[in-house]
Amino acid sequence: MRDTVDSQVEFYLRQAQQLSRAGIYDDAIASLDKLLQRQPSSYIAWFERGKAFYGLQKYDSAIESFKESILLKAEYEPAWNLQGMALSRLDRHAEAIASYDKSIKLCPTNYKAWYNRANALLKLGSSYEALHSYEETLKLKPNYTKAWYNRGIVLTQLKRFENAIESYNHALTARPHFSAAHYNQGNLFYRLGRYEEALKSYQQVLEIRPDLYEVWYNQANALHRLGLHERAIESYERSLSLKPDAIEAWYNCANTLDALCQYERAIEAYQRATRLNPEFYEAWYNLGGAFQKLGRYEDAIAHYDQAIKANFDFYEAWSSRGIALRKISRYEDAIASFDQALEINSDADESWYRRGRALDHLGNSKAAIESYNRALSLNPESNKVWYSRGVALGRIGDHQDAIASFDKAIGLNPNFLDAKTRRDHLANLSD
Repeated sequence: MRDTVDSQVEFYLRQAQQLSRAGIYDDAIASLDKLLQRQPSSYIAWFERGKAFYGLQKYDSAIESFKESILLKAEYEPAWNLQGMALSRLDRHAEAIASYDKSIKLCPTNYKAWYNRANALLKLGSSYEALHSYEETLKLKPNYTKAWYNRGIVLTQLKRFENAIESYNHALTARPHFSAAHYNQGNLFYRLGRYEEALKSYQQVLEIRPDLYEVWYNQANALHRLGLHERAIESYERSLSLKPDAIEAWYNCANTLDALCQYERAIEAYQRATRLNPEFYEAWYNLGGAFQKLGRYEDAIAHYDQAIKANFDFYEAWSSRGIALRKISRYEDAIASFDQALEINSDADESWYRRGRALDHLGNSKAAIESYNRALSLNPESNKVWYSRGVALGRIGDHQDAIASFDKAIGLNPNFLDAKTRRDHLANLSD
């Protein structure tokens, strides 16, 4: 009778293992349940049952079975390792690490337990400990591609970018078509300003996976950085064909079109970005800038207003709004815009200068001179401010100070013909 029971137990175990290997987990569990009715103390059966539940992604049930296996045989290392994996799947990473530690204590050469431990530590943000575990993994299995790859991720988190690149190189030596490793390596090259190398990495990815939005997008950014704007636009367009609602791609594509002076196309792309995100104040601002470059100042002002609506403390929008208002002779409004810009950034010498120009247009030369003086206190090397100050001083009859201002402008820019002409004119009047 004992032999019959043993043979039935062995039959159910083998049957369950075969079913599990075939992915028929429910039937495997049914077979193991029959086995456990006959022999409830079979730690192997509980272990196999846990594996089957793991295969079904029923991790709580898997953990219960692994615990039963461990209760029956605490030194059974595979149960500790797989219990850790199930716990990790439930984001119970601290408990998983304790389980992996048991596994490693029982079998220090189990590279998978070291690797799983590293992954759990990575999830918890324990980068240094994770790095140590990946390195222990690689001592035991030097060609373990996934460990080299994840080691690269940890080293990136630790800002050890060159070491991370080397780690990805190891992963790619073992697996040349590992697209994720090429992609991460490309991103590191980009961060380091090594844009040509980044492009090579992104191209490797696209040869394997031409359907990835983020790779086309990042490739476009690298091309833009290299000044290869036409090619960058092609890449942005490919990225947008894969993800038409990608705000950043529309925005960066617009910036690239703007760099090529293709302002009408840039406007269309900025408008797509603002439709997708009406609070995208940088896009509203650049949209205003594109209109301003086309001489469409009213449109520019309207879009600077949208940028300010989204971010009231946006200095650049207030300043550019003031410039556009001055272009259409709305000098008082321009001054109000420059005043608001200077409330936000009182050290902006350019806004003090442009405010002075607007005051000059209104005939308020004394106030203009005060603005020019503020600009020069911040940037005494600006020949155009010295020149404008000289013009304003000349208007109020202070010829000597005006001549001194023109001399400053000429000293900074010896080819400044207008400054020379005005200086000579005032000098002749003084003679």
